[in-house]
Amino acid sequence: MKNIVLIILFNLSFLSCVSQEQEVEVRYENVKIHIVGEPGPLLKYKDKYYCYFRRDNDKFSTGSNHYFYILNKKGKVVSEIEVPEELQTFYYDLYVKNDTIFTTEYFDNETFFLDERSKKWQKTKKGIDIQYEDKDYVVYSRDFGEWGGVTWFKDKFSDIQYEVQATTPIINKFKNAYYLTESHSIIKIDNPKRLEVSKQPYDYKVAVLSGRYWREGSYSTEGAEILFEKTDDNFFNPTFSIETTFTLNNKLYHLYTDSLSTKIGTLQENQLIPIYVFKNKIQPFHLPYDTRNRILNNTYQTIQFSTENPNIYGIIEVDDKRVNVVTFENTYRERVYGDQYIKKWVEKSFDFYFSNFDNLHLKKVDKIEQKEKARDLTQRHKMTIHLLDGKDIETPRIYRKLENEKLSLLTMYYYSTQEKTIELIKFEWTRNRNYNRSLAPIEYFSRHEEIEKEREILYKERYESLANFLFRKFGNPNMIKDNGTQIWEINNVVIELSDGAELIMYKR
Repeated sequence: MKNIVLIILFNLSFLSCVSQEQEVEVRYENVKIHIVGEPGPLLKYKDKYYCYFRRDNDKFSTGSNHYFYILNKKGKVVSEIEVPEELQTFYYDLYVKNDTIFTTEYFDNETFFLDERSKKWQKTKKGIDIQYEDKDYVVYSRDFGEWGGVTWFKDKFSDIQYEVQATTPIINKFKNAYYLTESHSIIKIDNPKRLEVSKQPYDYKVAVLSGRYWREGSYSTEGAEILFEKTDDNFFNPTFSIETTFTLNNKLYHLYTDSLSTKIGTLQENQLIPIYVFKNKIQPFHLPYDTRNRILNNTYQTIQFSTENPNIYGIIEVDDKRVNVVTFENTYRERVYGDQYIKKWVEKSFDFYFSNFDNLHLKKVDKIEQKEKARDLTQRHKMTIHLLDGKDIETPRIYRKLENEKLSLLTMYYYSTQEKTIELIKFEWTRNRNYNRSLAPIEYFSRHEEIEKEREILYKERYESLANFLFRKFGNPNMIKDNGTQIWEINNVVIELSDGAELIMYKR
C-alpha cells in the first residue's frame, strides 16, 4: 500500500512538472560569433541579429568606439555599418518601428534609421518618447533620473493626458486593461481616464525639439491598481528584478530574476509564482536608456542577457508562440604576445624604422602592424605632439599589443598630412586595461598599491632593457635631462628614452 501511494505521488509530481514545462515552450540555441569588443544594445528581427559592439579606447578616452553589425541566424557578419558621430556615445537605444531598425541618442534624441540597401544610418526626425500606442491612447514615458519618472496616457479623441507614477515601463494590453511593469512593480490600469489629469502633459516640441527637458517625476497612483511591489530589495545590491512581461496563449507572464535564478512566472494573489526556471545561469537586463526596444504589437520582444563569462551573452526572444534563448559565444580573443616576443619585435622594428626613416610611409607601417594583428586604436579626434610643432601632421595611427596580463605596448605613428611620411614613432608601455577589468572591483582596490608597484618594476625592466639596446647600437647618449630622459642625436634623427618606458624617434 505504501508503495502504491508513493507511485501515485510520484506520477502526480511528474504530471505537474510536465504541465508546467508545457505551459510555456522554451527553446535553446547556441550561436558562435567572432567580433571585437563588448556588446551594446542588440536585438533580433526577421532572422537577423542587429548588434552594437563597443571597443575600449585604452588610455586615450573614457569613451568607447562603437561598431554596428548585421549577423545572419548562424552568427556570421553579413554587414558592418559605420556608426555616425552622434551615436558614438554610451547613451542610445536600438529598436524596430514600421519594419525598420532605428537608433535614438538619449540626450538630444538624434535619430537614425538603418538603410540596409545602402548600408548606412540615415538621419531622420528626432525620436519621440512613445512607449505604446493603440486605437485609443498614445503612451509616453520619461526617466528623470534621481527625480523619478512619469508615464502619460494621451487620449486620441480628447487630447487630454493622464499621468501615473511609472518610469519607462513595459506596457502590455491584456483583456482590455493596461499592465505597466517596472523592475520591482506591476500595476494595472483598467481605465486611463481614472488616472490623475496631467498638469504638465507631454509635449514633443518641449521635450524633444526645444532641448533637454526636465520635470519632477509623478508620485500619483490614482486610478491604478498595484498588483505587485517588491519593497524589501537592497537598493545598492539588488537581488530581484522583473525584466519584462508578455502575453502567451492568452495568459500574462513575467520574466524575472531573484537571488537564485531567472524564471518565468505568473501573478497569483500579489505574488510571483514560478512556472519555469531557465536551465543556465543567465542575467537578463535592459539598459536604462534603451527604452524603445520592448514590444511590437504586443506579440514580440527581445531581452538581452549576460552571464558570468564575459564572452558568453545573448537574447531572450519572445513571440506569440514560445520563448527562445539564443546564446552567443564570442570566440574573439585579443592576442597576448608575451614579454620576449614584444622585446624582439620592438628591437627589430626599431632597427628597420631607423634605417628607413627618410623614406618610411604610413602604408608600410600599417602593413607591418596588420601582419602582427595588432589592435587599431586610432582616435577620431585630433591629436598632436609638441615635438612636431609647426609641421602639418595628422592624428597618429595607434596600434596596441598586449604584452602580458599587466602591460600593453602602444605604438604611435605620427605622419605628414600630404605625403603620409612618418615623422615620429613612439613606443609606450601602459597598464593592461583588460587585466584590470578581469579583477573584481573589491580585489582591484584592495590590491591597488601592490598592482602599481608591480607595474613600476615592469616599467623599470622595460626601460633598462631599452637603454642597454640603445647603448649597444649608438653608444652613450648625447644628453641626459634632469628628469632622467636620455637623448641620442644621429644625423637628422632624435631618439628619446624616458624612465616611464617610453621610446620616441623623430625627425628634427
